[in-house]
Amino acid sequence: MAMQTTIKKSFTLSGITLHSGKTSTINVHPAPSNTGIKFKRIDLVVPNHQKVIECNINNIVNSQLCSSLENIFGHRVSMIEHLLSAFHGLNIDNAIIDLDTDELPILDGSSKLIVEKIESVGVKELHSPKKVIKILKSFMVGNEESFIKVKPSDKLSIDYTIIYDHSLIKKQNYLLEDLNEIKYKEMISSSRTFGFEDEVEHLKKQGLIKGGSTKNAIVLSKNGILNDESLRFENEFVRHKILDAIGDIYLSGMSFIGS
Repeated sequence: MAMQTTIKKSFTLSGITLHSGKTSTINVHPAPSNTGIKFKRIDLVVPNHQKVIECNINNIVNSQLCSSLENIFGHRVSMIEHLLSAFHGLNIDNAIIDLDTDELPILDGSSKLIVEKIESVGVKELHSPKKVIKILKSFMVGNEESFIKVKPSDKLSIDYTIIYDHSLIKKQNYLLEDLNEIKYKEMISSSRTFGFEDEVEHLKKQGLIKGGSTKNAIVLSKNGILNDESLRFENEFVRHKILDAIGDIYLSGMSFIGS
């Protein structure tokens, strides 16, 4: 029987946020069994219990171009999918994340730096059985243009296809079979988020991507990319979509077994 885990020691990460353009610092701490993943808004001047935002489906709220949670007191945390992806990919069940604003830092646009921090402090096994969501029956959500089909499986596998009208993307597919820590680190964690140069002004007028740059995203021009750094994988775009999916599945608060 698999047991729950947490990190061995606390770690800190700071950087600019993608949407607000503010500087954000997170302090990630070990937590005991059955804590789950909890965010704590230490910047808020409210009673302590109101600062905590639990990672569970009841706290998911609508948001643009990122994943967000909000507690019953109306306090929110956003851009959490890359951190949750690293936790899910490295099998971290319990952690408390203190943060000093409502948005996590975008870092380099991937979960690579988070994975490196987790590896540097280590992972600790706890004395309680791991909680998982195991798919028992197939179902589908979506429509003809965009859908997710979920099926039973003994492991977490993701078969992702994206289609974009751009010469560097076109149609990309990637199958990540039987996710484990090594596969996550080597195949997924360094894939960066991406956006299109011709959408930048429109998004900024909506109050989004104020902190976006080629330092934290792949920016696609009409015929190529604006970044000095080349693509980390030929199909980095679809790999990043898998990174996001692994994080968004973890919004449930539990690991996932299914295809």
